Amino acid sequence: MNKLLLLILAILISCKSPSQEGNKNINVTNLEQSFSNKNEKEFLENFPKDFQSFKNTFGWNDEKDSAEILYQHANSYIDYWFSLIQKPQYKKYENSIIEISKKGKWEADAVNYFIIKSIEYINKNKKYDLINSLSKNDAKSVLTFLFDSPHQKPDDTLLANLTTEKQNLAKEILSTNTSSETKRNSFETYINNEYYFIKTFDVNKDGISDKIVSNKPYQGENLFIFLGDKQGKYILALETRNFSEDGGNVINDILPISGNKGFTIKTSFPDRGYYEKEYHIILNNNTWLLKNIIYKTMSDISQDAVKYICDVPQNIDIQKSGWTDKIIPIPEENVRAKKCRVEKSQNKTAFYIQDSDGFTNLRKEKNSSSQILQKINTGEQVEVLDQNGDWWLVVSKEGKKGYVHKSRIKFE
Repeated sequence: MNKLLLLILAILISCKSPSQEGNKNINVTNLEQSFSNKNEKEFLENFPKDFQSFKNTFGWNDEKDSAEILYQHANSYIDYWFSLIQKPQYKKYENSIIEISKKGKWEADAVNYFIIKSIEYINKNKKYDLINSLSKNDAKSVLTFLFDSPHQKPDDTLLANLTTEKQNLAKEILSTNTSSETKRNSFETYINNEYYFIKTFDVNKDGISDKIVSNKPYQGENLFIFLGDKQGKYILALETRNFSEDGGNVINDILPISGNKGFTIKTSFPDRGYYEKEYHIILNNNTWLLKNIIYKTMSDISQDAVKYICDVPQNIDIQKSGWTDKIIPIPEENVRAKKCRVEKSQNKTAFYIQDSDGFTNLRKEKNSSSQILQKINTGEQVEVLDQNGDWWLVVSKEGKKGYVHKSRIKFE
């Protein structure tokens, strides 16, 4: 009898009740409304208070393999939150930086952006006591989170303003990753690595194949250029970014530039809409330059929509500090017709599957746990019958009708 009671109790504890799910949805709804209405106090009250609730609101749901409700808008919410806690009347909320950081684990997109903004806030406002006042265990958890990324670079200003005890703790954390620096600089680290993909072509036009390594979509924004030599070895020549954006475009492909030393990085918007960017990077006298960016987008999704192709010169040395701040964006909508090449659409909007896994599942119902009718490969065209909600009703090329999450569909 006692065993039966214990079993029932364990099941009850392990299951998430409908009321818990309901509370989550209510909190997110309140957060959205207060953000829209700029109700500062209500926004702060409903902003996530710990790492798991932060991830459940702004992150990626690993079990369902889908974006959480505010994934696409995470940066705007995070920026607004940090702007509010700087106000004297809201200082009590800044301790949520610590609470969210505790037991946190690095992820691309919103989590990574929160780490960046947290360090900026602490340094700008000299809030080092937020960490210095912590117990050893809490400080270790927070510092591990703030320094936890595939491309770990400790912030020197933050480290310099920690107490001796916390500095030693930080050094201890970082020392466990001393070998990671060597590993990161080695091409072998990325072979058969689930977080990276590799492209092979002659980057510097010396007749020897080189290796371009990039994080896969949603796995980070690192990019490494390894130049090959006659002995078959690969030496790191450039460490930069793949131009994936938090809540924006993600890496799509890397291609050689015909007749020139360098390469082109192509990114695309993973959600609804057509927005592509081509970053042309050249090697000129041992200097890596972002030569230009070609932006491609549609005026709208109507039958009369036109495509804008905007070639914007950059000429930025991407090895100098602060180079990303110098990037010139796509021209404003009201001047695109004058500054960009315009192509008239000859056909109606075409919808395609785009999934970093190489395929997506066609579901019987509007949820990720329903029956899988078939797998649809990335790049395959589908007919969209209904665009209402997060799950769109589509017809595959085999004629099967079912639902696909809108984040897996792009249109041109």
